[in-house]
Amino acid sequence: MLRRPSPEDREALLALVHADEMDAVGRTSVTGAEIDEALVPVHTTLDEDQWLAVGEDGHLHGWVLLWDQGSHDHLDVEVYRDPQRADESVRGALLDLALERIGQRARAGGYDHIVLDVGCVAGDERYAATLRSRGLRRSRTFYRLRIDLDQRRPLPRPQVDGVRLGPFDGSEDGWRQLHAVLEEAFVDHYSFSPTSYESYRADAESEPVPDREFWRVAWADEAMVGVCRASGRNAELGGGYVTGLAVLPSHRGRGIGRALLSATFEAYREAGRTWGQLGVDTENSTGALRLYESIGMQRYEEVHAYQLAVPALGAPQPT
Repeated sequence: MLRRPSPEDREALLALVHADEMDAVGRTSVTGAEIDEALVPVHTTLDEDQWLAVGEDGHLHGWVLLWDQGSHDHLDVEVYRDPQRADESVRGALLDLALERIGQRARAGGYDHIVLDVGCVAGDERYAATLRSRGLRRSRTFYRLRIDLDQRRPLPRPQVDGVRLGPFDGSEDGWRQLHAVLEEAFVDHYSFSPTSYESYRADAESEPVPDREFWRVAWADEAMVGVCRASGRNAELGGGYVTGLAVLPSHRGRGIGRALLSATFEAYREAGRTWGQLGVDTENSTGALRLYESIGMQRYEEVHAYQLAVPALGAPQPT
């Protein structure tokens, strides 16, 4: 049986995702805050973009959700299953529903196609085979990195001449400059699509645990030139999470990114958080992986990105 999720499903969804994680990699990492984010209808709608597969006993067998991250021509999809209650065919059937919905969204939005991205943890060969069977192809490798924030060992606090670091002030001008920095800094990155200020702001404001007091920005000549944005999705586990580190191309190579990241993790450390985390594209052209490793971050998980251009419903299928 299929039905739509609701906020009342939070704990059951968390249990479902944890069962999937344990089967794939032998540990859990998704938190309740991340489930809360998935149930906030900013860039996904519960009654159109998500489905639950439910067994006759009422237990959840699978969950698929898609969202646009502010860009309507590019979508992310996640599919989970409970390995104790459902085989891989359930995940395949849920993925098929998502593909059809993406085709509908492309037609409604006037797009020839929408680019779909799906992440698959390295080693989950059953899911990888399901993705390939639907035409998705592996396109990139990402690492999830982690750093232990030992209370006895403060992080370095590098100084950059002519640059001032500080907390994000939350002003309207600050929000607009922050958005502009992120848009310019990430324009050449994998799967980038422009996001409007309004969409970005709505997404940021909807975070259940924003951790905004840990955001750090860099200023040069009274203009924002870099930002390190954090999220509280790991707060319940005692950790901190960096969702975006960006420096304008015109100011790269000066150590601003390293200074921002160190400042954010140091703020987390001083607040009693014991570890920090982020994700990185291994083919990032700015040398991000080397930067993260230079402050002591280490890889703990590898994720393969799969991609497919999904044609608008009714459009000719690619050959």
